[in-house]
Amino acid sequence: MVFVMWGRFMSMLQLTRLFGPMLRIIINMFGDIGKFMFIYTVVLCIFASISSLLFGELSKFAGFWSVFMVMFDAGFGNYDLFEDFSDFGIIAVIINCILLLNFVIAMLADTYAKLSSQSLGLYYDGVIARIPVYEDDALYGGLIIGSPPFNIFAVILVPLYLFIKDEQRLKSINDAYTKLVFAPIALLSSVVFAALSLLMVPFAYLKAVMKKFQNLLCRKHKAAS
Repeated sequence: MVFVMWGRFMSMLQLTRLFGPMLRIIINMFGDIGKFMFIYTVVLCIFASISSLLFGELSKFAGFWSVFMVMFDAGFGNYDLFEDFSDFGIIAVIINCILLLNFVIAMLADTYAKLSSQSLGLYYDGVIARIPVYEDDALYGGLIIGSPPFNIFAVILVPLYLFIKDEQRLKSINDAYTKLVFAPIALLSSVVFAALSLLMVPFAYLKAVMKKFQNLLCRKHKAAS
């Protein structure tokens, strides 16, 4: 549930001008990472197969999975595992750590360089792609349209949607429920707006009097000159 809530939050961030393009770039980078992981896994399997044949008498290289993990650790700088056969270890470190891991950084940098110049297009593309998702459904929109804590009342609609099949009745129920859910929000917004408007009346009156007094002084000055 928490994962779904954070996922929804991230999807909402995609609609913002500031974070939307960056999130789209990160999503595209996951594709590059997936391609790289396939190549990286193949290379590790090659080294694991060769190591198990050459150094199978050692306990660390007894099985394929243990050899695979040794190669994986070597790619992240765990060189001590190769102290007994340094030549082979140097080759593994050069290919796994220096070559491949720097290669994936270059791939991600290239993707960022290509897409960062298209940030405005990525933003509008994300907004257009989300329009069908956030479009209100005339029959079942009430299930998701409410904001917390009023969305808890959507549970009442579930039995109605299960047993009522007439579209006209469903539209009427959905319309009535939508108005009912947003009535407290509209009432609260109206009260706050009215209170702030009344609060600003003295300041507006004072501003108007000062403006009239200023205009009167300007007219007298022009008449005197």
